[in-house]
Amino acid sequence: MKLLILGGTRFLGRHLAEQALQRGHQLTLLHRGRSGPALFPEATHLLAERDGDLSVLDEGTWDAVIDTSAYVPRQVRAAAARLAGRVGSYQLVSTISVYGDIKEPGLSEDAPLALLADPATETVDGDTYGGLKALCEQAALSAYGRACLIARPGLLVGPHDPTGRFTWWTTRLQRGGEVLAPGEPGAPVQFIDARDAAAWLLMQAERQGAGVFNLTGPCAPAEAPLTMGAFLETGRWVVNPAAYLTWADEAFLLREKVEPWSDLPVWVTRESAGLQQVDIRRAVAAGLRCRPLEQTLADTAAWASAQPAAGIADGPVRPPVGLTAERESALLAAWHARPAEAQA
Repeated sequence: MKLLILGGTRFLGRHLAEQALQRGHQLTLLHRGRSGPALFPEATHLLAERDGDLSVLDEGTWDAVIDTSAYVPRQVRAAAARLAGRVGSYQLVSTISVYGDIKEPGLSEDAPLALLADPATETVDGDTYGGLKALCEQAALSAYGRACLIARPGLLVGPHDPTGRFTWWTTRLQRGGEVLAPGEPGAPVQFIDARDAAAWLLMQAERQGAGVFNLTGPCAPAEAPLTMGAFLETGRWVVNPAAYLTWADEAFLLREKVEPWSDLPVWVTRESAGLQQVDIRRAVAAGLRCRPLEQTLADTAAWASAQPAAGIADGPVRPPVGLTAERESALLAAWHARPAEAQA
């Protein structure tokens, strides 16, 4: 198969490229040349900015395109205009954040999508990200129709993750001692190893798959839903059994101005719990398989340990996530110092 990946040297794109070459596909990568520029010398590399001159796409034909790097609908339309008539199928990597109401569990692919107050905005932030991705989906479906696949991943985790969210927990557990655990141990959690997401996307490209799919895990039909408690306890046993967890409830953490998702990654409040309980039966029926959590934790911890002390080395630096050691210690002290009636 002749495959074009828009983005392909950082995280999901990197895993896509690596697996595509392992499967013997003829690979072309469009990227900026900033992250891992020496990766995949056997592939064809086209250097361009998504917001700039895309004339490098004016020649060539591909059986499938996987777009990992579109954040505003104009980028989807611009690439589609360049590629018109020369691709077999197109996949857009979107996000489960496209849904308008994230309070209820069991969100299916048919749930209403987020709407922007200003659909013309191109400011990508926490308020607009989901709505802009929803508009990207509309642009993709308009351009490619029945040849289009929309994948809506949850939190992507594993080696080469530039966000540091899941990785923060493996690093924190490696440090050991008393670890502040957020919310309720029984709260549901969903995420997917980027290598498993890549394998599923490539399988769909090979099959010329189409449609809209939530793409997260755990995904074995017989598995019970993953919980925050099971996630952190498994992480503790895999990474450092000497660490121990102290659970602080949501009300306390919010009073202390602890930010869900950023200060304590993976954790969301009850109001956002729908993001951790989306319906993935459609993707599972289409072949989604997930590796054991223990493997993802071990591989992520090993990769993170090999990174420079200054931080993750796979490209431009992102804002740090996770509590500092000092802030976590202060929060634990405040939790233990609660009045006796609050601890009952």
